[in-house]
Amino acid sequence: MSEAVMSSFIHNGNIYSVSEFDNVYLEKYPSIYEVIRIIDKVPIFLEEHYERLKRSAEIINYKLNLSIESIKENINKMIELNNVDNYNIKIVLNDFNLNLNEYYYFIKSIYPEPNMYEKGVNTCLFYAVRENPNAKIINTKLRNEINNILNEKKYYEAILVNNDEITEGSRSNIFFIKNDCLYTAPLSKVLPGITRQKILYLCSKNKINVLESPIYVNEIENFDAAFISGTSPKVLPISKIDNISFNTKNKLLLKIMYLYDEEIKLYISKEK
Repeated sequence: MSEAVMSSFIHNGNIYSVSEFDNVYLEKYPSIYEVIRIIDKVPIFLEEHYERLKRSAEIINYKLNLSIESIKENINKMIELNNVDNYNIKIVLNDFNLNLNEYYYFIKSIYPEPNMYEKGVNTCLFYAVRENPNAKIINTKLRNEINNILNEKKYYEAILVNNDEITEGSRSNIFFIKNDCLYTAPLSKVLPGITRQKILYLCSKNKINVLESPIYVNEIENFDAAFISGTSPKVLPISKIDNISFNTKNKLLLKIMYLYDEEIKLYISKEK
């Protein structure tokens, strides 16, 4: 089943019908990618996504000669072609040693239900090591393994564990709260999520204490609250990790949710 949805996608500047996607798209290793959320026709935090795309390329020893203006032009063309206001768009780059392949296409976008922000979501631990955690590189095998567990057990997200150390979600970053302090894994161990980056910026701006340090499985029951962050979920409370419950009404958690939503509104107002 094709990953691309809607009516059209773009490959190397050419427009194709989504029905042609599987014939045009070539999955090659390595492929780097970004998923950007479109809200009110605005690609949210595009600048940060662009910088991360360049960093992912550098990690695999490739210098990305692709301008942000070119990426924005393709995204805006996709928004117009598919008549989209709110959805997730995926950018995939590969074939770095020959002629760079660029793909722009919309993917199935499922956002949390409003009650999930109230009640939180159930998650599970998943023991796995992600190679090059700082680079956003497609790993189809790991993604399929995790999707099978999430679908079978009805979990919202899997929390990755490496040598008993909690690192991140399979498609998100993870934060814990104890008293008035926010805890998260060191940047060297995780994908530098754009939402994560914004949360840390907002915490600094609002004088919220943050500690980036290793978090171990046997410590998580000591925390008051937990949440995941990402393009689709934004700031989403966790109600359970396996059988360990967390407070989804924690004051600091609710404050961070509010600050992040306001940051998105401010970004959209500047781009309009």
